[in-house]
Parts: sequence; C-alpha cells; structure tokens
Amino acid sequence: MDKCLLIEKFLFKKDLPYQKLEGKTFEDVELARYIITAPDDLAPNIIDSLSKIVNTKQRDIFITTNKIDATVSEYLHDLVGKIKKPKKIPQVVEELIPQTEPFVHFKKDLLIMIMISTVIASAGLYMNSPAVVIGAMLISPLIDPLTVFSFNAAIGRPEKMLRSFVSGFVLIVTVVAVSSTVSLIAIQFVELPITHEIETKTSPSPVDVILGILLGVAAGIAMVSIIPGILGVAIAAALVPPATVIGIGLALFNFDIFSGSLLLHRQM
Repeated sequence: MDKCLLIEKFLFKKDLPYQKLEGKTFEDVELARYIITAPDDLAPNIIDSLSKIVNTKQRDIFITTNKIDATVSEYLHDLVGKIKKPKKIPQVVEELIPQTEPFVHFKKDLLIMIMISTVIASAGLYMNSPAVVIGAMLISPLIDPLTVFSFNAAIGRPEKMLRSFVSGFVLIVTVVAVSSTVSLIAIQFVELPITHEIETKTSPSPVDVILGILLGVAAGIAMVSIIPGILGVAIAAALVPPATVIGIGLALFNFDIFSGSLLLHRQM
C-alpha cells in the first residue's frame, strides 16, 4: 500500500479531488481504485505522473481515462482558472554554460558570415541606406564570441574568456579588413561618396555612449529570457557599422573618418 500513499500525496499536491475504493481480488489481494476528476489540461500530466508511481505491467494495475460531458463543480471551475502556463524560471549559470560552450572556439562559418555581413554593410553605407545597414546587422555573427566572452568574464573562467576574446577580435579585424578591401576595389571603378550614414559613424556623442549601455542591458536580459534574438542585433548594432567605417577610412586614407569611427567603436 506504499504506492497508495505516493498516489495520494501526488493528488494532494495537485489539489485534485478523488475517491478511493478499496477491495480484494479473487486471490485475496488487496486493491485500491482511485477515481480522479480533473480538467482536460491536467490529464496528460496526471497520467504521466501516475505511470511513474505504479507499475502498469502488472495484471491488476491499470489507468483508464473517460471524458466527462458535463461536471457541476465550482471547485473544478476554480482549479481550471489556476491553470496557467508555467512561468519561465530564470536560467542559472549551470544552464547557460552548455549554451555558450559551442562558441568558445573560433569557427570558419563565423568568418564567412562576418565577411558577407561586412560587404552588405559597406554597400549600405555607400548607398546611404539605413535599411541595408540594418540587414547587415541582422546576419552578423558577432553575437556568439562576444556573448561568450562576457559570460565567462562574469563567472571567472579566464581560459575560455581568452579564447572567445580572440575569436571576437578576429571577427572585428575581419570586418575592418574586408570593408577596406571592398573600398579599395570599388574606388578603382567608381568615386566613393562620404555619405550621411558614414558621417554618423565618425562623430561620437553622449547619445552613443547611452545607446551602448542600453544595448548591453538589453543583451543581458535577452540572454536569460525567451527573446535571445535581440542579443545578436544589439551587438551588431554597436560594432558592425563603426568597424566597417574604420576600414573605409583606411582605404580612403581619411584620418578623420578612421579616428572618429575608431573612437565610436571603442565607446560602444
């Protein structure tokens, strides 16, 4: 009858109404029958939990379900009202570590993606098109190594922090190198204008500092929430355009553009 105690403990914990009928089999074996009334939303969970308590492989132990057409019970009505989607429990460090491990080491796929993102960003800057620049932000893979770097710095894992830092540094250098190369090639065929989009990335202001702080806060919240996509956009918005303009400044031998975008990149 120890199983009965476990069943009743489970039903009590769930606040489920039940009736218990006791009897014996033909072989004089004691049996207990539980009649449980529960909302449809709870039925799968109840069946699964009871299946773990009792061994349904035995001949006299089984679980049956019947759908009731109508039940008059204020108690069950109130119980249905209490059934809500479980709140998402904030992730703890142990749960976040496995998510960051795959991005500790540098990956060639990230290099390819950052090169494509930089080419698109360069085109958007020269076209003076914010939409194209935003498109480059969306596909930028800077989220992975920089998030891992911040996470490992926060929990004190210097080795993995260093590896992710190197990975992120390589990606940022790649942005500068690719944008510079694209500009050097393009300038051989067309005159490259200094557009408003480029100029805005060379003039650091207090607003940029505030933006960087807000993006960092948003990224931290996104990391432990159900909206992780924001994190990539936040990091890309802070780093990809200024890094691309650094490369443009180098290619055009324009110190003002280079120094201004470098300062903005450091602030972000």
